[in-house]
Amino acid sequence: MPDRRSVVAAVLAAVVGASVTGVEPAVARPAGAWTGAWTGAWSTSPQREAGPGLQDRTLRMLVHPTLGGSAVRLRLANTFGERDVTFDGVGVARAVAAGSAEPAAGTVRPVTFHGRPAVTVAAGTQVLSDPVPLGVAYGQDLAVDLHVADGGDAAVVTGHDAAQGTQFVAEGDQVGAGAAAFAGTLTSWFWLAGVDVRPAAGVRGSIVALGDSITDGAYTTWNGNDRWTDDLAARLQALPARRRLGVLNQGIGGNQVLTDRTDCCGGGTSIAALRRERADVRLQTGVRYLILADGINDIGYGASADALITGLATIAGRARAAGIRVIGATITPYGCAEGCFTAAQEAVRQRVNAWIRTTRAVDGVADFDAAVRDPLDPGRVLPAYQADHLHPNVAGQRAMAAAIDLGLFRA
Repeated sequence: MPDRRSVVAAVLAAVVGASVTGVEPAVARPAGAWTGAWTGAWSTSPQREAGPGLQDRTLRMLVHPTLGGSAVRLRLANTFGERDVTFDGVGVARAVAAGSAEPAAGTVRPVTFHGRPAVTVAAGTQVLSDPVPLGVAYGQDLAVDLHVADGGDAAVVTGHDAAQGTQFVAEGDQVGAGAAAFAGTLTSWFWLAGVDVRPAAGVRGSIVALGDSITDGAYTTWNGNDRWTDDLAARLQALPARRRLGVLNQGIGGNQVLTDRTDCCGGGTSIAALRRERADVRLQTGVRYLILADGINDIGYGASADALITGLATIAGRARAAGIRVIGATITPYGCAEGCFTAAQEAVRQRVNAWIRTTRAVDGVADFDAAVRDPLDPGRVLPAYQADHLHPNVAGQRAMAAAIDLGLFRA
């Protein structure tokens, strides 16, 4: 196993106090407002997960940054853990390919925290690593290793249920080892909440997409990184550096704006957008824009148009007060012969969408409804775009990304 070389890094700033709800964790600064030094390149929303038994095991988790940079740093989260968790070895490398556990030769780097190779993440908190001298280009996946020294046998841990790709696990401390050591596989990320990069000159921050399973990438290609947020990132990469932005996916399966969910999402929770928006939006590194793409599940569970509009307006208002420009995304159709939206629920969707298209509570609109609806039956998703009656397939996700006017991100 490679030696863990020390990385010289600046001391992190003071830790922000934890929320009494346990949803808004303490998190080491800097985060939030764009400072010009770092921006978010990848993120996922923490969930409460049943512990799969990871004591004295090494996780190798693959992530797909939406921006390149000359250095990286990691954010680890124990937001929902019932116990503190200790990692006595953390590493990062470029993966040879999407879905591969093999690190690219010569790219394995140790990760330190305040100059130390081990870190304990207290229950309800997050930590930010020291900068790691590893360059990554857009399109290159990263492999992040965590050796779990203590707390890995907890019944409740923090993770993200739907990684939409293969993650790997090895027995013992295998940080930095080759793919052969990683005989086990998982389908979730654990404890890894974000990757920041030190971007090229001119890159100006990040976009957060707050949403549900559609944003989270349900039914997209396994190991394919073809969610609508990935497609948006690819479009931004074609622009000059001064107009490029990271795209941070904060979607959770089953998510609602108004109500927490514990009846979905594999073994995880889906905390209401109103309760998670501070941690998942305002505290993300370098966030400058929010695409608010939530609400379809609220309608399915009987929310009124007034209640849903109030919730969306509240999230938008909090973001704008923090200096974040908000793009409201219209709610896509959910129609079929039987078992989808009722006429009353479709009326709610239409009213909420009319509000999104006309309100001054947001700074722009991404009309996802218009992008994927069937012009002959506007209450349904176009058949060519359906994975099922609710979720767009890869072509539908691409159409959603294409519907976003990149001019919205000039301000």
